[in-house]
Amino acid sequence: MRSYIVGRALSKLNCAIRGGICMVFLSLPSTLWAQSYDNPGLGQQPVTSHPQDFKPLGIRAGSFMLHPGVELAAEFNDNILYTQNFELNDTIYHIRPYFTAQSNWTSHSLNFRLAADFAIYDDYDFRNYQDYFALLDGRVDVASRGSFNYGLNYMQLHEDRNIRSAEQGIEPTVYSLSGGSLGYDHTFNRLSLGILLGYNSLDYDDNRNLEGDIIDNQDRSRDTGSLMLRAGYQFQTDKQAFLSVIFNDVDYKEKFDRNDLARDSDGYSINGGVSFSMTGVLAGDVFISYLDQNYDDPTLEDVNGWSGGLGLTWLPTTLTTVNARITSSIDQTTDQYSSGYLRTLYSLRVDHELLRNLQLMGMVSYTNNNYQLIDDAPENARDKDKYWSAAIGATYFFNRSVYLSVSYNYNDFSTNVPNDNFTANRFWLVLGLER
Repeated sequence: MRSYIVGRALSKLNCAIRGGICMVFLSLPSTLWAQSYDNPGLGQQPVTSHPQDFKPLGIRAGSFMLHPGVELAAEFNDNILYTQNFELNDTIYHIRPYFTAQSNWTSHSLNFRLAADFAIYDDYDFRNYQDYFALLDGRVDVASRGSFNYGLNYMQLHEDRNIRSAEQGIEPTVYSLSGGSLGYDHTFNRLSLGILLGYNSLDYDDNRNLEGDIIDNQDRSRDTGSLMLRAGYQFQTDKQAFLSVIFNDVDYKEKFDRNDLARDSDGYSINGGVSFSMTGVLAGDVFISYLDQNYDDPTLEDVNGWSGGLGLTWLPTTLTTVNARITSSIDQTTDQYSSGYLRTLYSLRVDHELLRNLQLMGMVSYTNNNYQLIDDAPENARDKDKYWSAAIGATYFFNRSVYLSVSYNYNDFSTNVPNDNFTANRFWLVLGLER
C-alpha cells in the first residue's frame, strides 16, 4: 500500500515538474488563444488523472501508443437559454468519441488527437450541436539542447447562449477554428531561449434571433498572428526566472463590422515571473503581466492593464491534488459600445482519492470581464460581467476500461445590463469506455 501511495504522489508531481518552463509559457495570457477555447467542454475529461491501478493500458502499434474511447453522457440543464425571465429546462444526451496516438521514440515526439461531442436535446432539438476537433503536435530534436516544436489544429465548435460578448441566436452559433504554430527552443547551460510563431483563423456561421431575423456573423471572422520571444534563467536547481514578450496582429475578414467600426488591431503582452518545484509537494509558476491592444478605428478605445497570474499544483497529502490558476487576456467583441474587454479567470480544483477506485472532485471558478467602453457609451452599456461557477463530483472506476461519473455544476452570471443576469443548474451522468 505504501509503494502505491508514494508512486501515486510522485506521478502527480512529476507531471507538473516535467512541464517546467513549457507549463509557464502555455499559461501566459495571449489574445491569440484565450477566447478561441471557450468551448463547452469538448475534449475535457471528467477526471484529471486515473488512479495508478486503473490507468488505461492502450494499444501498442509499432512505436505508438493508441488510446481510443467514448463517453456516453446525460446532462440536465434547468436554463438552456441562459435567460433571467424565460427559463427552459431540458435533458441533453452526449456521445463523445475520442482517439489519441502518442509516439514513444527515444528522441523527437509526435502526438495526435481526434475528439467529438454530439449533443441531442430531448425536447428542444433546435439546440442540438456537433463539435469536433483534430490536433497534431510534436517536437524535433536537432541538438543535445535544442528542439523545434510544431502544432496544427482544426476545430468546429459552438457558442452557447451564455456567451455575452456577441449577439447569440436561437440555435448554437457554429464557428470553425484552424491554425498552427512553429517554434524553437535552446538551452545554454542555465539560460534557455525560445521563439514561437502562431497563426489562428476563426470563421463564424450566421444565425437567427428569437424574432427570426438573420444575425450576420461574418464581421466576427478574423485571422490572428502572433510572435512570442521568451527567455529563462535557472538560478537554482528547481527554480527558473522567465520573461516573455508576445506580439499579436488581429485582421478581421470584413473591414467594418455591423456597427461600421473597423476592429482590426495589434497588441502585445509582457510577462515575467518564476517557475519552481518545492519540497516534493508543490510545483508551478507565478508571474505578472502587462497587456495592451490598439485598434485601427479611432472611436475604439485601447485596452490595456496590469494583471497577475499563476498555475500551481499542490499535493497536501499523497491522495489529494489541488490545482489553482489565474490567467488574464484581452478578448474581442462586436458590442457597439466596446472595443474589447480584459478577461481575468480565477479557478481552484481539488481531487481526492477516497478509495483506490473512487475519486472525488470539487471546483470553483470566477471570471471577471471588464469592457473598455467608447466615450459616448450610454449608462446601461455592457461594462462588467461576472461569472461564478462551482462543481462537485465523483468518479467510480470499475476497471482500467470503464468508469462512471456523476457531478453537479452551478453557474451564476451577473452584469450591469438590465434583465441580463441568469443562474443555471446542471447535473451530469457520464459513462466512460476507454482502452
